[in-house]
Amino acid sequence: MNKITKTAVIALLGTSPPVITEFVDYVEIVKEKRVSDLIIITTKEQNVLEGIPVIEYAIKNKYPHIHLHVVKLPFVDIFSDKENLEFMQKCAEILKEQKDIHKADYIYLCIAGGRKDMCITLSLLAQFFKINGVFHIITPNVKSMNEELERARYNIKELNEVEDKDNYYKQHKEMFDNLMFPHRSQYNIITIPILPYPQEILEEIINIFNKQPINKENIKISDSILKNMESLGLIILRKEKIIFWTNEGKKFSEILKVILN
Repeated sequence: MNKITKTAVIALLGTSPPVITEFVDYVEIVKEKRVSDLIIITTKEQNVLEGIPVIEYAIKNKYPHIHLHVVKLPFVDIFSDKENLEFMQKCAEILKEQKDIHKADYIYLCIAGGRKDMCITLSLLAQFFKINGVFHIITPNVKSMNEELERARYNIKELNEVEDKDNYYKQHKEMFDNLMFPHRSQYNIITIPILPYPQEILEEIINIFNKQPINKENIKISDSILKNMESLGLIILRKEKIIFWTNEGKKFSEILKVILN
């Protein structure tokens, strides 16, 4: 019996729901991958949450084989290092779960919908996992697209409020479909270049994070990497070749443990 290929799309949701369905269209049609799971990461900001039902029923009507999962972060936006680290750890857990538990064969990340800081963080985190690409969406005629989205805001809000959402979507299917699945000529998909980070270095960093302090001669990490880690505020290097971990370094180590454990 042939193994069923599993493809996961992980996407950040902002105030423009169409970018997520546009990307699903791209993976299905251009990449020719049958998407099995769509994982949406969203903050608890109300304007953002209102976009979930229109995505859900747009996907349900066009791609009923896709399983939708919504991960709600416990804040409205990232305003501190603490929240950024929490966001990074949650994303690491999602990526690891798709690989290790759900056994996804392909993982595609869409960063078009999130805030800039979230997009940057997720793109950097992607380098630690064996994923198949990070993508952004560019709309050349963004003014026209924004106007169409704003005209649909009333219906999107009403979709949130009605009891029979499936029927409401079907009643306004042409309008919703034109918004959520525009012709491919109306937007461009940009591939974000990433390089996979060597797993052996990550493993060595994890091994020494639990030792405080540690002699530099007892680890297998080059001086150049150690100096870079110091410049980033993760460690403190002493002349006597002793390494101390900073509080920031310890927090980052928790994320690395999620990745490697």
